[in-house]
Amino acid sequence: MRSHFNQLLNRLSPVEQKIVVELSKFDEPVSREELRQHLDLSSIDLINGLQSLQQRYLVSKIKADPILFNLSLLF
Repeated sequence: MRSHFNQLLNRLSPVEQKIVVELSKFDEPVSREELRQHLDLSSIDLINGLQSLQQRYLVSKIKADPILFNLSLLF
């Protein structure tokens, strides 16, 4: 299982890896702004990374106010 997880993580871009690692630190879904405060990424990189991770079904978007994100159950 661990090797499968490592293979999956290694296929992600450095930006996506940073986002996944940061999201894994939270027990609850977090807003994009909260993520931005914890990550040294531009807003564009964060948005693009989140979109890519959603397309890969690795991150879930929760439509709330504000919009929240969390890792999919895979993690």
